[in-house]
Amino acid sequence: MSSEESPTTLLDLPVDLLLLIFPHLDAASFLSLTSTCKALHNSDFAEDSAYWSALVRNQFRVPNQPVVQNDGRRWKRLYKRMRTQSKCYAWGNDDKGCLGHSFDLPNLPGQRRPVMRRSRHLSCPSVMEGTEQLGIISDMQSGGWSTTILTSKGALYSCGVMDGLQFNQRRPPYMQQPKKQPTALIFPVGMPHPKDRYEPVTAIKQFSSGRSHILALSDSGRIWSWQDIELRGVHVKFVHHTLKEDGREKGTGVVKKVVAGWNKSVALIEGSGLVVWEPIRLSQEESETSDAALVLLSTVVPRTQYVDSAPHKTSDGAVEGQDVGEVQSFIVLEDTILFNTSLGKVFAAVITWTDTVQAVSEPVELSIPVKGDTTAEASFVTDIQGSFRNFAVFTKAGDVLTSEQDRIMPLLTNQHTNRRLFTRIPALQNKQVISLAFGDYHFHALHSSGEITSYGYEPQSCGALGLGGHGVPEGRLRGVQNRGIGGDGHLVPHAYTEGRRVWFEKEKQEWISFITSGGADPQEAAARVRMAIGSPGPNAQGEVSEWIEQEGRDWETKFGIRGQGEEDDGLGAYFALSVSAAGWHSGALVLVNEDMAERLRKAVEVPERAPIETHEDPAQPTAESSQAPSSTNNTLPTNASILDRAADWGRYFLGLAPYNVNDAAYDPNSAHLRTNATTNANEASQTQNFGASPRPGYKYIWADDHFPRLRLSDGTEMPGEVEFDEWRFGRPEWRLGWEDEE
Repeated sequence: MSSEESPTTLLDLPVDLLLLIFPHLDAASFLSLTSTCKALHNSDFAEDSAYWSALVRNQFRVPNQPVVQNDGRRWKRLYKRMRTQSKCYAWGNDDKGCLGHSFDLPNLPGQRRPVMRRSRHLSCPSVMEGTEQLGIISDMQSGGWSTTILTSKGALYSCGVMDGLQFNQRRPPYMQQPKKQPTALIFPVGMPHPKDRYEPVTAIKQFSSGRSHILALSDSGRIWSWQDIELRGVHVKFVHHTLKEDGREKGTGVVKKVVAGWNKSVALIEGSGLVVWEPIRLSQEESETSDAALVLLSTVVPRTQYVDSAPHKTSDGAVEGQDVGEVQSFIVLEDTILFNTSLGKVFAAVITWTDTVQAVSEPVELSIPVKGDTTAEASFVTDIQGSFRNFAVFTKAGDVLTSEQDRIMPLLTNQHTNRRLFTRIPALQNKQVISLAFGDYHFHALHSSGEITSYGYEPQSCGALGLGGHGVPEGRLRGVQNRGIGGDGHLVPHAYTEGRRVWFEKEKQEWISFITSGGADPQEAAARVRMAIGSPGPNAQGEVSEWIEQEGRDWETKFGIRGQGEEDDGLGAYFALSVSAAGWHSGALVLVNEDMAERLRKAVEVPERAPIETHEDPAQPTAESSQAPSSTNNTLPTNASILDRAADWGRYFLGLAPYNVNDAAYDPNSAHLRTNATTNANEASQTQNFGASPRPGYKYIWADDHFPRLRLSDGTEMPGEVEFDEWRFGRPEWRLGWEDEE
């Protein structure tokens, strides 16, 4: 280079070379580099998706999310919030303590001595106990009777029991004691726990929670298996497969992923394919003395060993498995294995496992139905997810198709059937669905917006949908219908047009409780309440529940919180990072912006009157900072009244008086919808508006709102004296017959 030529600068380097440099920088260095000039501060560089997604996944061990892997801005925001804001929520059936809660119901009226009553159900998300001191939570999964979480240090913690079918005793076969709070899963004697010291062989980078066991893959590539929270994990080895444990991500013998299914364990091993074996079961004595277990019986799913970068040719020169492609993701159901490949195809195979035969059938390709869009993206499968008997496939065009094991079984066993393989739920199509989590009868969808929607039904109204209302009618205003002797909670057909979101805000629970009680004037709203949640037909309930859904959809914007404060990064106060489900319960890993959540709480609380004293708590709202009409009711709900909602509502719909009202003097057409169970008969006429006030001297901003009055899509006008309500986002075009659509 001559002296007259200008020196080469960083910007003179090819873009591809810059992108190769980025992965070697930590976050501080990367931000410093991209801040040096406008060209590098451009979003193409400063929000490089490859850099930020790799940083979040490697540093915090967050699982990859294929749908949003190219959203650099999202990964950058997640990196900032993951450090301090990850919280674990759980809801549903709390059998054997699988939710990690020890909440107890309050005493019944008149009881003097405290009586502890453990709640068996949680119908709304609640933070798991004992997780705050565990550090940054990276992943969360639900098992049949357990919930397991992974920390950024690679440590696993589990609550409940792994195998709820084990006998409840301390002698063989040994009791699995329920753990009410997350308990560390331990390793063989002499091996350090990741929370104490980092070792590649014990630091977990990926795990899978099955029905009754857990599989995990360490940083070094070692497979670990647990069958009991109290017993030590066991190192899994194979007779017929040699594994490499040198930390590499590619190469023959490298384990890429493990999945714990309903009753089988499966690992994707490069050079071998999908290897299937039965979960390892050791006695307590064997667990204490063994550091490894040798799998004698295993089988490989045919045609799954192909790798794009290292094709294997057969004797006739053909490339073995090229027509199938390289396995990208796979799931293990009750009797089948399904996987998608690099060619955009999805295959399924039947597992046969007896005392004499351990085999997996030849994979059969599942045909992806194309509707309207005839491009290749419409049928190109990018991911597959599922558990037990349910699964879903994701296409490049943004479609999410759900199905069941029973639907595909005739195809896999060469039986004729006219039944369609897949269903298109309207609320899941082109809605940026990242993942689906399936329980026995319910499932959730996680959207890229950080929202979770619910589908299916909850047995015995156990709360698995997370929409509230176990034993009380709030769930009906969210679109849940109770059917059968057991009171199973089924979603109305309208809920599948736009979905029903799981709420994490406590204020929303108070608001829905207030609306369900009849609003500011329960007597005026009585006919509408009965029409919306007391009618056997789903139309009024479905449309009112959708109106409720729209009101709660953008809560921060509605109350002027969105876009305020330095901590508002566009993800909202509550942003779900992952969702899980199994059995009759669910869980979610949520990033909680405490600053926004606190500002939101203050925004919905206003004083009932100007304070007389000047010693107000500065953290509380003042009359000057909030202007809202005074509430006509400042009666506060009590713990006892919560227990009596179900009983009083049941009597109300039957035309009977509440338990604390004289039947002879009761007029069902003019009586108040709810009364405090501790109020005597002379005070029965006083209305109890639940969710109207957070504490003495304050009321919620909605305390004067009425129960919604709508014009329904069939032309029916809901009765009442108040004005008709408008739809916040417009009334949807209902697609109630979606199950019959091709």
